[in-house]
Amino acid sequence: MKYKIIFSDFDGTISRSDNTVSEKVKAAVDRYVKAGGKFILATGRLFSAVRPRAQELNLHGEVIVYQGGGIYDVDSGKPLWLNTIPTQKAARLLEELEKLDYCENLCYFNDECNCARPSEYVDYFCQICGVPYHSTNMPLSKYITENDVQPVKILSLMMPEHTDEFLEYGRRAAGSGMVFTRSHKSVVEILPLGINKGEAARRICAEYGVDKSEVIALGDSENDASMLEFAGLGIAAGNAMPALKAVAGEVGVTNDEDFVAWVIEKYGEI
Repeated sequence: MKYKIIFSDFDGTISRSDNTVSEKVKAAVDRYVKAGGKFILATGRLFSAVRPRAQELNLHGEVIVYQGGGIYDVDSGKPLWLNTIPTQKAARLLEELEKLDYCENLCYFNDECNCARPSEYVDYFCQICGVPYHSTNMPLSKYITENDVQPVKILSLMMPEHTDEFLEYGRRAAGSGMVFTRSHKSVVEILPLGINKGEAARRICAEYGVDKSEVIALGDSENDASMLEFAGLGIAAGNAMPALKAVAGEVGVTNDEDFVAWVIEKYGEI
């Protein structure tokens, strides 16, 4: 088998536009794994949000979550590796983001999605992800300071027309230590420099002694770029953001055309 590991984003890559996974994709993943390959999900989701989808695909072992901020074991539910953002660093950044009136900020900690207050943005986002959220009923910056919380990831939701403005403002406010990437036209994810899907994939490959030339990475969003750049073969879905297509080695069919099955049929059974 030329490619021993396939790392794949979930939303918009494996899942269709209606958030379902086709039987064709499930069958292809099953064939690849039974042939000796490792198929590993790499997502921005909470572990609790992606675990049922991993089980739906009959996957075991590692799953990359929080956009590379954590690696969990699907079966035991335990973190194998977890990075956190220091409390004061996260609080200072959130204080700056809370000055904006066009976005809703979320913090991931304790494998929960936390927000300052309920909103239609938060309701919709969590409905898609299939997880409940916890409202702190106070600014997140204040809550994490008072409770000495170290979040794994900060995430901001907004209308698409505000993302460019938000990215410029946020990067200026955060300085060089944090990285802002779009996982959707309305979603910006914020993590420490050096924490990303590509580095998490590198960590797993080192554990198994797998060279990056033996790796395929699949995705559809800007936050998949580090993973596609790391892999020996990085393939963007046909529905991917233009910025991801620009760094991909190849562009395939769309998620609604069974992109992952297309990749496995073309490369995963060699």
